[in-house]
Amino acid sequence: MFIKQASVCLVLTLALFMAGVVHAAGGTAAHSEQLYSKAAQLRQGALKQNQKCFSCHGDAEITAKWVTDRGRTLQLHVDEVDYRNSVHSGQSCQSCHEGATEDAFASAPHKFKNKKPMDCQSCHGNYFKDIYEQVDRSYHTKAIVKKGKEFSCASCHDAHTFHLPARTEEIASSVAETNKRCFRCHSDLRGYQKLTDKKLLDQKMGHWFLPNKEKHFESVSCVSCHGGKDGTEVHVIMEVKDIKVNCESCHSKSSAMTDKLNKYRSEQRAFSMVNKGLFDDAELQKKNGEAIKASMGEADSILGFMNARLLDDKYVIGVTQTPWLNSKFVQVLAAMLLLIAVHAALRMAGTKAVHADGETVTMFPLAVRIWHWSNAVLFAILIVSGFAMHFGVGMHFESAQSTHAYLALGLVALWILYLLYLILSGQLKQYLPRADVISASIAQAKYYMLGIYKGQENPAGHNPEKRLNPLQQGAYLSVLFVLFPVLIASGLALFIPEVIPQELMGIDGKWCVSLVHIGAAFLMVLFIVIHLYLCTTGESIFALIRSMVTGKMKK
Repeated sequence: MFIKQASVCLVLTLALFMAGVVHAAGGTAAHSEQLYSKAAQLRQGALKQNQKCFSCHGDAEITAKWVTDRGRTLQLHVDEVDYRNSVHSGQSCQSCHEGATEDAFASAPHKFKNKKPMDCQSCHGNYFKDIYEQVDRSYHTKAIVKKGKEFSCASCHDAHTFHLPARTEEIASSVAETNKRCFRCHSDLRGYQKLTDKKLLDQKMGHWFLPNKEKHFESVSCVSCHGGKDGTEVHVIMEVKDIKVNCESCHSKSSAMTDKLNKYRSEQRAFSMVNKGLFDDAELQKKNGEAIKASMGEADSILGFMNARLLDDKYVIGVTQTPWLNSKFVQVLAAMLLLIAVHAALRMAGTKAVHADGETVTMFPLAVRIWHWSNAVLFAILIVSGFAMHFGVGMHFESAQSTHAYLALGLVALWILYLLYLILSGQLKQYLPRADVISASIAQAKYYMLGIYKGQENPAGHNPEKRLNPLQQGAYLSVLFVLFPVLIASGLALFIPEVIPQELMGIDGKWCVSLVHIGAAFLMVLFIVIHLYLCTTGESIFALIRSMVTGKMKK
């Protein structure tokens, strides 16, 4: 009986408790609903009120219609679409532009309560106090205020159009929006005069050291390099002499691109609202003091940066890699070196060829030898500089980039000259397959795979009219007339990236072109490895190399 009564009491207690929870939850939900409803009403009221303002200020011609007593024009136009997309879209115009009387906006020009609109600190003073502290330390403030000019948030940020960068936003549009604020003064005489009273735009916006300067401006925000503390203090603009930026800052394995460029602070991170005077956070600070202290001043997680958007499916020389292509290249190169080692060991263990003295003939004309060794030197430097840029190691990026670019132009010139020589001299026939190409190729392959171990004579012989054996013909024909043009075309495109389409086959254009260029470069390295080894298969290890110096060989 007692158990039964206790059970009934427990059930009733639970029922009453759940009813209380439901009621409280319902009350909370109702309260939240009221707040949302009130906020929606306020936004609708502001929208209706602002529509009256836009009936005049939304007209692009208003600036030309109204001038001051001294004949100066005023910036009175506000684009309605831009305003609706801004952070202040839900605010009434009169929140900042207060009229002197209730009917102040019934006629124009309007009479305002204050000569200037409300300052940003009126609303954002507590929340942005760390930003205001940064602005006070900025060279902008020091240089401009020193000249008796005012410098405030509005000097860079237009309250009518400003919007926070979104993580889903295209990096190019975000960078363009950010840099537009800088260019408004630093590349525009009117904006520059407004803050400095100088009649000439005497600043140095050259950035002459940047290859493809405009592409850098499109991809990197100005404050990334000119801001303080590794890009987190974007409002501390440093003086030019204090900025230490070189190519390695971005184009290296430990790149600023992964932790500095285009960074913005995520306000969703833990404790971001603490110590801003927005609410009583004493208890919160007491319980989480160490964690809060540890998070203060630290850069946000890389997952919160726009850099992830910047580097997605992009190839940035020295920073982003093509892991799968690099891996395949290393695997193929390792397999090739292993086969070469086995082949060389079998040659050493096999029978040495006995060559009788014969007539000496000129196998390689002087023009071919000059081209060959010039080509070899250029390729060696291009491989070293190219690998240094791609992997971000081995050479200073700036030196590697300039060396690679200009020697590549020299290689293009050599290739064109050699083609002209082959055509005009009739030597082009050396690369064209002959009638017995199939049988001769089989015989040559058997020689390399078996006959060379037995000391047999090379079936191709040493004939100036047939300088290349059939396997060499196929390889050199592919290299000279396929691989070379692909390398040249893709390299020139990367040298002048403006010519690359935005997309190729549905993927990023520059990434696609760089992939082709790197792949072709890897194939060229593999060809050179085989070529160097085959150069040791003559009468002696250095016989064929010597012939490319003297031009002569024994028949």
